[in-house]
Amino acid sequence: MDTRTVSLVVAILLISLLSFGRVRAQSIAPSFTLTDVDDNEFSVSDFRGTAVVLTFMATRIITCKLQVLILNNVSRYFGDDVAIILVGIGNETLWVGGDTDEQLRQFREDCGFEGIVARDTEGVAGDYNVTYIPTTFIIDQAGFIRHKHVGVTQTGESALLEELQVVVPEFSSPVILLATVMALTLALQQLKRKKGIEI
Repeated sequence: MDTRTVSLVVAILLISLLSFGRVRAQSIAPSFTLTDVDDNEFSVSDFRGTAVVLTFMATRIITCKLQVLILNNVSRYFGDDVAIILVGIGNETLWVGGDTDEQLRQFREDCGFEGIVARDTEGVAGDYNVTYIPTTFIIDQAGFIRHKHVGVTQTGESALLEELQVVVPEFSSPVILLATVMALTLALQQLKRKKGIEI
């Protein structure tokens, strides 16, 4: 087997190992069902197969608005590959919540936000152990929490973009998967030709 063939096989194996390493997760995201400010019921499990950015917030906290402006940029970058959900915390959470549906709708309009906005009527913030707002979770396609940010994401959208680029599995797109399979097939065929072995 020549050096080029060995290098190709090693490269493919490394890409595969890195890809599998990316799917490791921390803990399963607590399940919940809420009704959004447009009166549509949804569950976090509805988004299996799609990465989710879940942010707990309150309209009267200025840093929450800053976080939503960052999320707008994330949404423009990823489009439908990422679902972004804002949950307005209840009165009993941190004593700063209690927004009405109308206040949340106005906040959504003021921020130009196009994702899902809902009030936390089921104590979801407690299930997610939210102790400060905004708090943002990145949930992968299998429903596992991959990252948590307390407060405004420290480095703006660049941190979220970088984390989501790992979570959104580019390697699973049909084109990249096909290219990987073709490269592996080519390497095996070259090995077979050079050594005259059955594979």
